[in-house]
Amino acid sequence: MTRMNPDSVSIIVLAPGLSTRFGRNRLLEPAGERTMIESVVSECMTSKADQVIVVCGHDADKVKSVLKDYKCDIVFDEDYQKGESYSVKKGLSRVNGDADAVIVLPGDSGVADRKTINAMIREYSSCYAPIITEGYRANYGRAILFDKNLFGELNGLTEESEGLASLLVKYRSKRRLIKSSEALLLRLDRRGSLLRRS
Repeated sequence: MTRMNPDSVSIIVLAPGLSTRFGRNRLLEPAGERTMIESVVSECMTSKADQVIVVCGHDADKVKSVLKDYKCDIVFDEDYQKGESYSVKKGLSRVNGDADAVIVLPGDSGVADRKTINAMIREYSSCYAPIITEGYRANYGRAILFDKNLFGELNGLTEESEGLASLLVKYRSKRRLIKSSEALLLRLDRRGSLLRRS
């Protein structure tokens, strides 16, 4: 399939800020010279994506403050405590109307990498698979691209139906995998070490 215009891809960064296992808001923890959320948003904004949406919840004012110099769309999810599905739907409500696909990724794990994001977009433009995931040696990462034909199903997600995982299972035979680089994994290890020491 070919399209007349370049594909438009939006990114939804999930930043509810609960971090229940970590004990404090990972989004606002330093990871190098910036906070985790700044690092993630910066990678997204320097990618080939056309739009970056940050969905915040807990500590929303603090998240907005550290992102004040970033030209991303920030939306507050009043239902963030109910689960990831609600934040996905909140972000989807702000996606550009002409978007061909959306990438959903967590803002508190450091998985964002513009090279990987760009690779996902290139793969999408080559095959228009309904879902593209990223990983290394078949270990699936947490950045997931969804074609616009799945937006309706994304809007119907619930925590009771396993949320995003339910779509990964449903479209298992049709989804495509791009490999994350070893360099990215090493960088994530360093970020994790910084957070653990702080």
